Amino acid sequence: MAWIYDLPIWATCCIFIGGMTSIATAGLLLVRLRVTQHSITHNDVAGPIMATLGTVLAVMLSFMVVTMWQEYDTASSYVTHEAGEIADLYHEAAIFPQPWRSGIHAALRNYVALVVHNEWPRMHEGQESARTRIAAIHAIELVQSFRPTTLGEQTAQADALRHAHGFLDARRERLFANEEAMPHLLWGMMIFIALVTLGSAYFFRVDNLVAHAVMTAALAAVIGAIFVLLVELDLPFRGSMQIAPTAYAKDYTAFTDTAP
Repeated sequence: MAWIYDLPIWATCCIFIGGMTSIATAGLLLVRLRVTQHSITHNDVAGPIMATLGTVLAVMLSFMVVTMWQEYDTASSYVTHEAGEIADLYHEAAIFPQPWRSGIHAALRNYVALVVHNEWPRMHEGQESARTRIAAIHAIELVQSFRPTTLGEQTAQADALRHAHGFLDARRERLFANEEAMPHLLWGMMIFIALVTLGSAYFFRVDNLVAHAVMTAALAAVIGAIFVLLVELDLPFRGSMQIAPTAYAKDYTAFTDTAP
């Protein structure tokens, strides 16, 4: 469903909310034409079945929303952690003598600029930037190439390497979070249960067709709205709710302001 992330949020809402509502209403009208209200004498049978199906669907959707939100929040923490490690490495490099200090600073400024302007647009397409990956490796190689001559420089290099590997780990986790989507089978099961639940609403005895259609459409609209939320949370670096590279932009501004 990667194509859906190229659509604006209003179009996604129309597809899920409008589609679910249209399908539910059309199904109700078809059933009302073939099954008269006189064939359904009471709601004693339909009520418990509808309640059971509704409970199953509600529990499943609630669980998925909570899970997707936790994963979205975790992906956001990857961004914050990576930007924080980069900032710590930048400040740690200030202890290094020249030319390593200027080289590391320049490499980190180049990396965060590439993340914001090159990799983030590619992440919206589910890809990563090779130039950004090379820039990250280059920054670490500069730290590793330094040969300390004092105990203070040894400590500074050890801390710098820890921050360097920390931001690389956070980068890998960020990219992985942009690839791990909800399994198709799980989507299929949720849609199936939603359609069965809507179908069970057709067999209530409601004499007023308009009232019956409005209630069924409202149920379908709520289910469709939750599907929209799941889609937007599923891949946090795509779609209208895409996590922004604000932390990297702040790093770049701070690095530029402190540059000699």
